[in-house]
Amino acid sequence: MKWQNEIVPYKIKTDRLVIKCWEPGYALQLRNEIEKSSPSLLPWMPFAKPPFPTLNEEINTIRMFRGNYDLNKDFVLGVFDKEEKTVIGGSGLHTRQGINVLEIGYWIGIDYQNKGYATEVASALVKTAFELSDIVRVEINTAVENIKSQKVIQKLNMKLDGIIRKEVIDADGIHHDIKKWSLIREEYNQSAIKDIRIKYFDSNNVEIE
Repeated sequence: MKWQNEIVPYKIKTDRLVIKCWEPGYALQLRNEIEKSSPSLLPWMPFAKPPFPTLNEEINTIRMFRGNYDLNKDFVLGVFDKEEKTVIGGSGLHTRQGINVLEIGYWIGIDYQNKGYATEVASALVKTAFELSDIVRVEINTAVENIKSQKVIQKLNMKLDGIIRKEVIDADGIHHDIKKWSLIREEYNQSAIKDIRIKYFDSNNVEIE
């Protein structure tokens, strides 16, 4: 995939949130939020299983996220409040499904759940993917039993492509079937997501028009 005019979005502003590339200064907050939210994230988010990383390990994880971002390899994002002071969750536009596809992932901290944030994040990333890149397809993949995540996906009006057997391993090492959902560019052009208002910014915090 290629970004429009070779400009990579590093920050996205929605009505209530800022979604942006991680910075090491958020490492302590990120670690603490994952630890606090662990019961609500497991078993679907293996990174939320103890033992939790040290602060230095979390810093190095964020440095890896940033390195892959800068190299156009993968796009892991943090979710923050409007002032960019509080870590609310995490998300990403992932390249692992192929050259013409971006896969969306998301998690929301326990204190911020049931507020519509996951839907707000996922909608913004769908719009970002189709408006700023040349991809033809956005995917979200979720374990068959992960009902909470599927409620978000259904609000996006994505199509269920099918079930892949034993495709994902949860935090306890158990294999699960996944549901594969997608939205293609032609469907996006007819969707309500196209009309939501968000702002994009490059690595210099300059708004992308």
